[in-house]
This record gives sequence, C-alpha cells and structure tokens, in this order.
Amino acid sequence: MEELVKKLDELFRQHFHGAVAELEQSKQFQKVGGLLSWDGFEGHEQIDRQHQVWDSIRAHLPQEEQRKVTVILTVTPDELAVMREQD
Repeated sequence: MEELVKKLDELFRQHFHGAVAELEQSKQFQKVGGLLSWDGFEGHEQIDRQHQVWDSIRAHLPQEEQRKVTVILTVTPDELAVMREQD
C-alpha cells in the first residue's frame, strides 16, 4: 500500500502542478484515500474535479491499483483552510 501512496503522490504532482496531496492507507480495507488541494480546482464543480482526478488515475495506474483507491476529496487551498478552521 505504501507503494501505491507514492505512485499517487507522484501522479498528482505531475498532473496537478503545485497540488498538495494528503493520502493515507486503510490497512483494514486495503485502500488508499485522502485529499488533493490544488488552486486549479478554483471555479470548477466537484464533479468536474473528480473527473480530472479519476481520468488521471485511470490513464496511469493499472486496474488492480485503481481498485485500491477510494475517496479523493478535491479542494482548493482556500476551501481546505476553511475546513481546517472548522475543526
């Protein structure tokens, strides 16, 4: 699972320049999920952001690894700041 985290982090760095990925592994479910904060998401609906992320994942990871990826929350840096203020 650590290898998948590294692959996703690298993939996101290459395709979402300046993005910050916070990924974690669920050993119980053998899945990786987390969030991707990128200013390029500004002005885009959540569904469009998800399409961008999943198009990238599907294009660059084999299906076996794709099945191990769960929710990737897509936020702008400003949205992330607001979320963290509320915690």
